[in-house]
Amino acid sequence: MADTSVEVLLEDFENKDNWDLGGPGAGQTHITTFAEGAPSKEPGVYANGAAGADYRAVALLVKSAAEGLDIELNPKPGSAFTVPGQLEELNLWVRSPHASIRVFARVGVGAEEQELSLGRITANGEWQRAGHELPDPAADVAILGLRIRLAEVIKRAGEVMILLDDLTARTRR
Repeated sequence: MADTSVEVLLEDFENKDNWDLGGPGAGQTHITTFAEGAPSKEPGVYANGAAGADYRAVALLVKSAAEGLDIELNPKPGSAFTVPGQLEELNLWVRSPHASIRVFARVGVGAEEQELSLGRITANGEWQRAGHELPDPAADVAILGLRIRLAEVIKRAGEVMILLDDLTARTRR
């Protein structure tokens, strides 16, 4: 039987209590949960087969945002995000109305750590999908964190808001 690919939601990604802020932008960033998830997404499926009917997003509110600022999201101890099966692709829905950003995922593959570029998101009020397809599927992958770099800040007063929703992994079983 041939291997099949399936896209699974990484459960509780949108729970702000599972994350710590790090990096140079941590002191000027607040993390919260936003009641609006990406509207154009299809309801996902968790690794255990349960339907993912989640309508929340992680919201980062950045005060005094400046181009080149890095903000890191690191899972709190005991809140690791392990990818079931062999990872082929990692995806994330992002909405960044006040700044163009670059999004990266730190992953552990076995004992090694890698940073994957999920892509550039333009300043836009619409949800955009960022992702990275691995050249070769990898087993024993854990999500060690996300890094957001502000590339171009459009809003000059107040807070820059960045919304993150549905971290998904396309895996081979």
